[in-house]
Amino acid sequence: MQPLGRFKLKTRPGLPVLDLAPRVTFAPVAGPGDTCGVSPGDDPVLGPSAMPYRQLHLRPLTDQGIDATGVRIALLDTGFDTANPAFNGITITAQHDFVFNDSVVRDEPGKDVAGAQSHGTSTWSLLAGDVSGRLHGIARSAHYLLAKTEDIRSETRVEEDNYVAALEWADSIGVDIVSSSLGYLSFDNGFSYTPSQLNGDIAVTSVGAEQAAQRGILVVTAAGNDGPGFRTLSTPGDADSVLTIGAEDSLGTIAFFSSRGPTADGRLKPDFTAPGVAVCVLTGIGQVRREDGTSFATPLVAASAALIKQMHPTLTPVELRGAFRAAGSKRAAPDSIYGWGRPDVAAAAVFPAGVTATAPLPAAGPLATITPTFTWTVGTVPPSATPVRYRVRASRDSTLAAPLVDTLLTPEILSLSVALKAGSFFWRVDATAASGETATSGLVGPVIVPAWATLTALSNPAGMVIDTAQPTLTWRPVHASSPPGPLTFDLDVQRVATGITDFNVANLIDTTFRLTQPLERNTAYRWFLTVHAGPDTSIIKSQGSFLVVDLGLPTSTLLYQNFPNPFPVAGRDSTCIWFDLPIAGSVELDVLDLRGNPVRHFVPGPDFPGVLPPGRYGRGSTGGGICDPRLMWDGRADDGHPLPAGVYLAKLKAPGLIVFKRIVFRGK
Repeated sequence: MQPLGRFKLKTRPGLPVLDLAPRVTFAPVAGPGDTCGVSPGDDPVLGPSAMPYRQLHLRPLTDQGIDATGVRIALLDTGFDTANPAFNGITITAQHDFVFNDSVVRDEPGKDVAGAQSHGTSTWSLLAGDVSGRLHGIARSAHYLLAKTEDIRSETRVEEDNYVAALEWADSIGVDIVSSSLGYLSFDNGFSYTPSQLNGDIAVTSVGAEQAAQRGILVVTAAGNDGPGFRTLSTPGDADSVLTIGAEDSLGTIAFFSSRGPTADGRLKPDFTAPGVAVCVLTGIGQVRREDGTSFATPLVAASAALIKQMHPTLTPVELRGAFRAAGSKRAAPDSIYGWGRPDVAAAAVFPAGVTATAPLPAAGPLATITPTFTWTVGTVPPSATPVRYRVRASRDSTLAAPLVDTLLTPEILSLSVALKAGSFFWRVDATAASGETATSGLVGPVIVPAWATLTALSNPAGMVIDTAQPTLTWRPVHASSPPGPLTFDLDVQRVATGITDFNVANLIDTTFRLTQPLERNTAYRWFLTVHAGPDTSIIKSQGSFLVVDLGLPTSTLLYQNFPNPFPVAGRDSTCIWFDLPIAGSVELDVLDLRGNPVRHFVPGPDFPGVLPPGRYGRGSTGGGICDPRLMWDGRADDGHPLPAGVYLAKLKAPGLIVFKRIVFRGK
């Protein structure tokens, strides 16, 4: 391996940490002694190091004895003080120095700058250190692979090679999680990755970290300390599948120095935040001090992931990321400052798969039932968190302010005993474990509920003409479970002009019915179906009217009232004109204004001669609508220009008769 160059240390004023050009960070020197002293009321084990446990909600897990048993964690850093008594009892599976190519990761006199190991030791202490009453690592039972990859004497590109080599080394041994508080952006020879190159596919370490993730390794990396500006990430924090960690304080406020995203290709970074301000870490033999930096937020997330990995060994890196996202403090609105925020680790451990709604889901068409069964899954829940109670809510509005359904239950299924009315609705499931952790499906919808029945006879929007006075009416009901089913039906037939009901029948079970008494001919009707599902009802109206025609010749000359009148009405922009003629003769049919001036000629006209045979005019045919389009008036004059709203007269002149009907035109 050829070094790419040798460069000197560079510092930048204004940061809360010393920055090794630019990524390896340390707390400012505050004089000898500790800055993490025990205070009255401190936890006897955690002492002043309890803050990250509290913020990440770790105690429900660690108090059960969950400590990352069986999980392999690799750390890549500047070195590690493996002889420090704080790490007594810790299992080190393997260690390697990639800087000097040997097996010692502690400081080596004559090779290292004194104190080179301090940064790695501090980050490791958050996972595995123990200083009685003041510091207790989160994942002390994990097996550790320690890789010294960073030469603090300079910032050279050979360290990128060291980083990738360490990933390959850890993978060859077997590792679940990699925690690295290192980053690479600018180097001492003047080379720097440009913002446009931070897309996860160019930087050496980003490509290496991505490949590790693809091999099933969860890579957790620091976002960097170059905030508060946007697009201040360091590599490999721009890699897609790694967890990039920003820093926040004990109140959950982002640290000003924490690097921000997004990446060059617009992805949100960082992924998550964790405590990285005034965090108690190991800085010497028995010495615990408060330090700042995304370097310390990173191992806290890695340790948290290790606890979940112990509980759910089959979780993949993507599934672990999903668990943290679902439990993130900013999950409702992730951004390039916090990402998905600080994960609630206990909630992620109890509900690693979150709550997944499985039915009913939004689809291209309506549901097949008006009594849908709601189902969801939460995956494997630890026994200590059972039973899980679920609150299911459904509402017409997306805020769920007026629920149609609001119920508590323990099964992962809810079968409705009431029918939902036609239209759309939204729903969600909120889960609460016996141990208090929560998760939610989020809002699901809109889901479309179909009409309770579809009329399949005499329901043409254009209207229909039939030649039987006792038609058979048919419909197709939607599925409804019992209860509230089975569905029953009431049928009504009404006159269009008056709304008077000419026929009705109740409590039908079949979906076809032939009228038992004749309807009046030459009268427009509509029919209605009232569908009963238990105590609830829904009314289905025919989309258009129908007319029973008299096939015999009329016995008298008649001009019928036009319909609709007034017009236009919803769905109809014209009005129909009917007349009967018992004998052949000369006929004139006109529309006049109130001064008697003709404005529209129908007979004689382009469609009718002046002499007509006997018959019934204006009706449609049995294969078409209820009106003859040749005798429909749309409110226009003969030359096509629109007429003003007002009252007009239909005038029929036939042998021996002149008759008028008032037409009310609403205008257009």
